[in-house]
Amino acid sequence: MSEKIRGNPIQSASSEDINATFDRQQKVLLMYSDNAKTYIQLSGAALALTLTFTDKILHLPATENIANYWMIAVWICFLLAVITGAFYQFLATKILDAYLNWGHDETWDWLQPGYVYGTMLIAFYGGSVLFTGYAIVRLRHI
Repeated sequence: MSEKIRGNPIQSASSEDINATFDRQQKVLLMYSDNAKTYIQLSGAALALTLTFTDKILHLPATENIANYWMIAVWICFLLAVITGAFYQFLATKILDAYLNWGHDETWDWLQPGYVYGTMLIAFYGGSVLFTGYAIVRLRHI
């Protein structure tokens, strides 16, 4: 976490300024965290959709292996979106923790939550594009 968030400016700021900054940060981070929660839920549903798609749409027999390179890439993307979404929520909480006047764990302060959030978005949309490509290719062969 950068010094401008948890360093000297906060230590030299008044209690009222710290509280106002905390309240603003809390509102913004809550919106991002709610959005991350939505991506976590959508990614979990998309993981289930990949299995349903092969069964209900493609009518592949239960004995056929669906774990090809396309599906493995899709699963990795959606799983990465779930993991990074949850990790973003943790990091957002850590930012707010830095505004409080007690000691906080600085283990993850070097990692900007925006990078984790961006990774979540890339993983989700990457999985969506890959799954759409997979579906188009497979549906052409039916």
